[in-house]
Amino acid sequence: MRSKKIHFLLIIFILTFFYCAPKEESEVLPIYHCYKTSEEIIIDGNITEEAWEKAENAQFVDRDGSIPEQKTTFKWLWDDVYLYGAFHVEDNDIWATMTARDDSLWVEEVIELFIDADSAPKTYAEFEINPLNTVLDLYILNKYNNRKDLKQLWKWDCIGLKNAVKVVGTVDNRDDIDQYWDLEIAIPFDQIYTAPNVPPVAGDRWKIDFCRADRGKKRSVSTFWSPPAFHNPLSYGIFIFEAGK
Repeated sequence: MRSKKIHFLLIIFILTFFYCAPKEESEVLPIYHCYKTSEEIIIDGNITEEAWEKAENAQFVDRDGSIPEQKTTFKWLWDDVYLYGAFHVEDNDIWATMTARDDSLWVEEVIELFIDADSAPKTYAEFEINPLNTVLDLYILNKYNNRKDLKQLWKWDCIGLKNAVKVVGTVDNRDDIDQYWDLEIAIPFDQIYTAPNVPPVAGDRWKIDFCRADRGKKRSVSTFWSPPAFHNPLSYGIFIFEAGK
C-alpha cells in the first residue's frame, strides 16, 4: 500500500513539474539575429544602403502582439567598433519639439532602446531619439525589475554615439499629412560597460528591447518589439550576434 502511495505521489510530482516548469526563453521571447558586416555604414539617416539589405528585418507590435496601424520596422548590424541600428517609422503626424540632450523626450514622439548586455536585468542602458534627432542617454539601476525602485544615472553620456534622422514630412505642423521618419544609429561597444566581450564574439547573446511613442493629435499609442518592454527587463527580446553572411 505504501509503495502505491509513493508511486502515486511520484506521478503527481512529475506531472506538476512538467506543466508548471517555466518555458525556455526562446519560446516566449522574440529572437533577433544580428549579422556582422564588413561594409562601411555612414550614419546619415539613409537606411537604403546596400549593407542594410543583408540585415534581418523585424517589426514592432502592440501590447497584445497584433500589428499596429502605423508600422515600425528595424534592422541591426555590427562590426568590431559599433552596433548599428536602422528604424523605419510610419507616421502620418510626425511631432517633436525638444532639442536639448536628456530632455523628457518620452512625452512626445520617440524611439526608445534598452540594452541589457550581460542579461542581468538590474543594469541596462537606455537611449531615446526623437524626429528632431535629439538624444537622451543614461544608465539604469533597476532593483526589482520594474519601476518600483529605479536609479537613473543621468550624468552618463554615450561618447562616440552617432545618430541621424531623415524626415519625409514636417515635424512642426500638425495640420498636414506626413509619411515617415527614419532613424540610423551607431552605438560604440566600448560605451556598453556591461558587455561580456568588447567587441562581441559570434554567439554572444544580449537582452534588448525597443519601444515607440506615437503621439497623434487624437490618440497616443505605444508599440514594442517585445512587450511590455520599458523598465521591465525580463521581457526584453534575445539579441544574438552572428558572423557575417
